[in-house]
Amino acid sequence: MPDLYLQFAGSLAAVALLVIGVHGLGFAREARLASEKEAREIAGHAPGGFVPVAIALDREGRGALLRDLGGRTVLLAPHGAHFIVEDLGEGAIAHLDGSRLAVTYGTATKARVTLDLGDDARDWAALVPALD
Repeated sequence: MPDLYLQFAGSLAAVALLVIGVHGLGFAREARLASEKEAREIAGHAPGGFVPVAIALDREGRGALLRDLGGRTVLLAPHGAHFIVEDLGEGAIAHLDGSRLAVTYGTATKARVTLDLGDDARDWAALVPALD
């Protein structure tokens, strides 16, 4: 029976070390945008490249909407500790609630992100293909 307790304690310690290691590597943190410059750099990874001329950051850095000269709009959506760049073409839906804009995106699987864009929310909602 004491061997069983020792095995349990060893397993518990190993799991605790894994959790600490994951936190130490930054995998547990939420994705946050610090500036428009960072949003611009991330958007540059969009397929075909992307050079924004207008940027709307969430007030707390939880995402952004960006527009280029060609009229293309992309969303920077949090995905774990990083951001994905989603082209808001057909199928994207926006829902406006005051200063908050909820955007549903994705073709195969739908995802939704809500951005607090302040006074600019209404203007950016008009750029999403469908307004709910």
